[in-house]
Amino acid sequence: MPSAIIRGATGQPGPIAYQSGITTAIFNELNFVIPDYIPGLIAKYGNSQYTLAMEILGGTTVEQVNTTTNTFSHFEKGRPFGSGLVATNVTGVTSGAAINVTLKSPESYNNGATGTQSPFLLNQTVKIRSNGRKAKVTNITRTTGAFVLELTPLGSYALITGTSGTQLNAGEGLETFGNQLAGESSDSQGTQQAKLYRYDNTATVARASVKSSDLASMNKTQIDFGNGNFYEPFLAVKEMNTQMMASIEDIVMEGVPSANISGTNGTDGIIPVVQSRGSEVDYIANNFAVGDFQNITNVLDANGGPREYHGLQALTQRQDINNLLFGIYRNGAISYDSVGFSQEAATSYGFRGFSTDTFDFHFHRYKGMSAEALFGYTPTQGDYRAYFGLFVPQGMTQDAKDDSTRPYMQWVYQQNPDIPAGMRIYSWSLGYTQPTKTTEASNKYEQIAYVGSRVTAAEQFVILKGINS
Repeated sequence: MPSAIIRGATGQPGPIAYQSGITTAIFNELNFVIPDYIPGLIAKYGNSQYTLAMEILGGTTVEQVNTTTNTFSHFEKGRPFGSGLVATNVTGVTSGAAINVTLKSPESYNNGATGTQSPFLLNQTVKIRSNGRKAKVTNITRTTGAFVLELTPLGSYALITGTSGTQLNAGEGLETFGNQLAGESSDSQGTQQAKLYRYDNTATVARASVKSSDLASMNKTQIDFGNGNFYEPFLAVKEMNTQMMASIEDIVMEGVPSANISGTNGTDGIIPVVQSRGSEVDYIANNFAVGDFQNITNVLDANGGPREYHGLQALTQRQDINNLLFGIYRNGAISYDSVGFSQEAATSYGFRGFSTDTFDFHFHRYKGMSAEALFGYTPTQGDYRAYFGLFVPQGMTQDAKDDSTRPYMQWVYQQNPDIPAGMRIYSWSLGYTQPTKTTEASNKYEQIAYVGSRVTAAEQFVILKGINS
C-alpha cells in the first residue's frame, strides 16, 4: 500500500486580527503557554527567516542608506566580449568566399527586440563556435533588429557550420574579438565598450501596530517572564517583532508591487529580479537527476558565478535532491559541510553542504516558500513556490561605477537622518505617559521600517524549478 498523508497541515491555531486592539480574551488564552517551550518553538521556526540566519552566520546582507528620497541605485557592467546568432541559414558557401549573415533578434542585441545595439564592428575578428574558424567583418548593414554582416574568411576554408557541407546554419554562434589582423599600416577603428547599466529600486514601508486596553495591561495574566516583565510590553512587542521580521523577509524576497495603489511606493523583490534578468534551470518534479545538477553548474560557470552558493529551497525540491544524493551515495559519501561555523551550528540553522564541479552548495530548506509550514494549510489549487529553489551566490562584488563592494543579495534599509544610526525598525508609543496621549486609557505599540532589496549580478543567481513535463 503506498504511503500517504492522512491528515496534513491545518490553518489553526493562527494569528487573529483584532480591529479594535487586544482585549483580555487573548491574554487568558496565553495562560496555556508554558515558557519552557519557547526555546523549542524558536528552534522549530527560527530558520524561517533567511535574513536572521545570515546575520547570525556573519553574512553582510544589510546596508543602511541615508538619502533624502527612498530611491537607491547601483551600477553593473556588461560582458567584455560580445556574440551574435545567425538568424537564417546561409547556403551555397564556398571556400575563401565572403558571406552575408543576418543577426538574430533579440538574442544578438544588447537592447533586445529594439535591435540597434550590436557588438559587431568593422575589421573585427569573428569566430564560429561550431568549428573555430575565423573571419573578418568587412561590412555592416545596420538594419534595426536585423544587422547584416559581411564576413570574409581569414583562411582558405568555408564559413560553414561544422567541417563539411556548404551551409552556415541558423542559430550558429558568432563570437567577437578585437581586430586580430590589423596589418602594418592600419588606422583607428570603431570602439567596442562594455555597456554600463544602472538599476534603480525603491523602499516600501512596512508597519505593525499593537493596541491594548488599560484592563489588559493591569491584569497582566499569570505569566511572569522575570525581572518584572509580564505580557506587556515584553511578549506583545516580541510577537510584533516576529511578525515584522516575517513581513520584511517577504518584502525583500518576493517584492511589493504598488502600481495600482496610489500614494505608495513598492519595491522589487529578489526573486522577481532574478526571474526578470537572471538564470533559470528547470527539471522534472520528483525526478531530479545528475544531469540537472550539471545544468546548474554549467549555467553558473558560464555566467562567472563564485564558488559558494546558498540554495534556498521549498521542502518539495529539497526532497527531490535528497532522493538523488542518497540514491547515488548510499554509504554516506556526501560531506555535509558547515556554513561559517561548526557542523552542529550549520545543522541547527538548516544548512547542508555538497560540492561538485568546483562549486560548493549549501542547501537551506526555506520555510518562506511553504504554505504548509508558514500558514498551516495545504494548497489544492496550485502553488507557485512548489518545487522551487533560489541559488544565491556568496561573497562580495564591486559596483561598476564607484568600486564600492557589497554582497550579491542585500537588504537595504532607508535610514532617517533624524533617528539614531543603527535603527532599522523604528518603535514608539510604549507607555501611558506619552505626551500625545488622549483621554483613552490604552497602550499603543508602533513599528515601522523603510526597506527594499538589491540584487547585483542577477545572472549569477539561478532559479531551480521543478515542472510537470
